[in-house]
Order: sequence, then C-alpha cells, then structure tokens
Amino acid sequence: MPADPNSLAQKLSSLVGGEYVLTGPAAARFAVDEVEPALAVRPGSQQEVGSVAAACSAAGASMLPWTDGALIGLGNPPSRLEVVVYLDRLTRIVEFDDANLNVSVEAGVRLDALQAVLSAKQEFLPLDPAQSDQVTVGGLVQTNASGPSRQLYGSLRDWVLGLRVVLPGGERIRCGGKVIKNVSGYDMNKIFIGNLGTLGIVTEATFKLLPAPAMRATVVGVFARLSEVGAVVDRTLESFLLPEALEALDPQALATLGPALGLDGAPGYGLAVSMAGSRETVERQVRDFAALFGEGKALKVETLGAERADVAWRAIRNVQAKLPMGRVIAKIAVPIGKTLDLLSAAEGLMRRHEWRGAITAHAGSGIVRAGIEVGAGSALEPLREALLSLRREAEALDGSLVLEVAPLSLKRSLDTWGKVREGFSVMRRLKAELDPRALLTPGRFLGGI
Repeated sequence: MPADPNSLAQKLSSLVGGEYVLTGPAAARFAVDEVEPALAVRPGSQQEVGSVAAACSAAGASMLPWTDGALIGLGNPPSRLEVVVYLDRLTRIVEFDDANLNVSVEAGVRLDALQAVLSAKQEFLPLDPAQSDQVTVGGLVQTNASGPSRQLYGSLRDWVLGLRVVLPGGERIRCGGKVIKNVSGYDMNKIFIGNLGTLGIVTEATFKLLPAPAMRATVVGVFARLSEVGAVVDRTLESFLLPEALEALDPQALATLGPALGLDGAPGYGLAVSMAGSRETVERQVRDFAALFGEGKALKVETLGAERADVAWRAIRNVQAKLPMGRVIAKIAVPIGKTLDLLSAAEGLMRRHEWRGAITAHAGSGIVRAGIEVGAGSALEPLREALLSLRREAEALDGSLVLEVAPLSLKRSLDTWGKVREGFSVMRRLKAELDPRALLTPGRFLGGI
C-alpha cells in the first residue's frame, strides 16, 4: 500500500465524493483470489476514472479495474492490490446510431440491458457469453468473452470499432472510431482486448451491429456415440449450411440441459444447432438439419421455435456457471478438426475420476468448455494432473487451456494461462511502455505481467 493510504482515500473522496470511496469491510468484498484491497472507488464518469488513475499513480498504488463479478475469476492471483476501480456507475449509452448500425456504451452497461435497447430498433450485437445478464461491456472487453454464436459471427475483437481507455497515469486516449475502416497503421483497439485491463482501463466501447434476423430456430438431437455427433458436424462444415451455433454436449451436460432442450431423460451425446435469417432460409435449414440428424442416426430430434430456442441457448451457455461454488471451468482452444477429440479426452478424465460437471464444445469453432464440481475437502492433485494432461494435449496441437474459474488452492499450483506464446515479448514491451511501474492488475495476466 502507498505510504499514506488515508491521504489517498481523502484525495479520492475529493475527486468522486466520499460516499463513493470504500474502506474496510466494504472494500474487502472486492477481494480477488483472497487478496483484499485497502480501498475501492466508484468513479461516476470517464473523466473521474482518469482523475482516479492519476491520483493512484501519483501515490504509487496498484489498481484493478472491476467491471462485474461474473468474469473476475479469470487470471492469476494479483501480486499486489491496493485500489479497486469499480466501474458500476458508468452506465450510459453514449450514442446509438441505429441508421449506421453502431453503438457507443460505457463500461458498466450490462450486455442484456444493451441488447434490449438494440432490440427495440431491430438490431443486435452478435455476442452471447455466459451470464449475459451480469456481464458488462467492460468485462467483455477485458476478457474477450464469447459464446456459441462465434461459429458464425466471430469473437468480440471482430465487433469493436473503437475504445476509450484510461492509461495507468490517468491519460485518456481514444482508439478507432465509429466506422468499419477507421484504422491506418496499427489497430490499437486489439491491444486492450482480452488482457484483463493490464494496459489500461477501458471506459467506453463502440460496436458495430447487425440487423435482427427475421426468424430463428434450433434443431437439437441425441446420439448414442460422440463419433456420430462428429460425423454430423463434419458434414455441416463441408456443406453450404451456415448455422449461428453448433454446440456438442457430453452426457452430463445433456442430462442437465435435457428439460430445456426438450430431450429430458434421453441418454447419450447432444448436438444443438441454431439458425437465423429470413423465414425461407431458416425453414430450409431446419429441414436440412433434421435430415442430417436422421441420416446421422440420431436417437431423438426436436425442433425449437424462437422462444424455446432462446431458453435453450441461455441454458447451454450457462451450464458450467450454474455448477456449485468451488467449481473449475477450463476453456480449451484447439484446431477445429480436433474439437471433439478434446471433448472426448476431458470426458474420459471425468469418467475415470467419477467427477460431476458438464462439458460443451463450440464444435465448429475449436472451443471446449469443461466444468467440474469441486466439493469441500476434495483432493486437488488428481484434478491438477488431469488439467495438466489436457493442457499438454491442447498445446501439442498449438492450442491452449485457460482456467476461467478455479479455487485459489488450484491456481497456486497451476498457472491460469499456460505457456507464453510467440509474440509475448511484444506484450511485455507494451506493458513496460504503458505501465512501467506495473500498477495495473499486476501479476494477473499471461506470463505474470
């Protein structure tokens, strides 16, 4: 902590108001991996965020931007934590240009609330991470969180047009703009996406949008073997079909999601496909996928209309987040053709150890999410070894395994991120240039920066 924490608290109070500076137990509730801050501050504007950062920098106090509790589990334990900068008061939709399909919003706006505003103009932001009712725009940018629809739409990086960022010393900068072609030279937006705020505090984001589709529908099915799911996925990826999402489910995930999918009590592996577009396009794809499922020896097939499909996909996205507290959630990224191999490997480890949980895979995107229940008193060494085994398998394919959620005892013995990759030296140099005293989220990101 800085030499005089009381002096810093007084300074912050003069900047944002005393009621928005928290100390003691009120600040301790913002602990990250059991590291408690001395202060938490809630600036009410982007200008105040800059002033807060300048004051903390002058005092030599480390800072951690806190946008929402849903995504705070990602990252290694902080090496130090003095001030949490809580962005919950930054909730303005700064500008919504529906005619030109873009919107600028502050970091504290929750995704579901933003989607409701966009929906009133028949538009949407094609991002669907877990816990979208809790996740904020700032949290999305800091973590680059995504969901099943990255199959068609890509990740958050593909939808950010511009950012407003506060640097560690308090300087406020703007990257990008409001049009698709707004960068000549380096695209500075990308260096601030997905790094947990280690280079700067994102206070505002501008996104490009899409018109809402006229119709959505989902086809779900149950298969006796994972290889049958793989055959349908392969045929889909080789075809002209363009689903929004293509999600494979292991037997435990299917058992949990069965009621929401209309497949209650059906054992086996699940596959859910979402389609969106004109009525003619969706109806044609529904018929095509129903036929594909039948030819692929599906034991049961259901077609869900828009309302039931919305419930089903929300359940799919949140199936790991709904596991009991103490859970582990690992995100495994591999080449698309190896996605179901990693699902199978993760499922095999869970079967061997008789662990409860749920495994899902964005089957056309190369992402597997494994959620594992960790009961009180559970031995963590077998779990650590299983995760290391999966990480080695993913890294051998030039992939990765990242711990999105894990108990502190596991994080202490298993790095959240895994090995650093080519290009990390550039990130290290950027960190040294933008934050030479390592005041922003120290120790939490890749390589301990």
